[in-house]
Amino acid sequence: MTNAKGVLKQSDLDEIQRMGYRNADDIAISIARSFERLEERIDAMESRVHSRISELEDQLRTELAS
Repeated sequence: MTNAKGVLKQSDLDEIQRMGYRNADDIAISIARSFERLEERIDAMESRVHSRISELEDQLRTELAS
């Protein structure tokens, strides 16, 4: 990677730059997947909340009818 004088060659610098781009791509993919999982969890929670509200409305109707 370095010569005897400790100086980086252009090919070394290019490889370091490519590694940075690859790491940035990996991080971006990881963040995107995390957001997808978060969205799925929010959707599931929203569904449970709607279901529970529906159950409570039914109970309220039953209580008011009696």
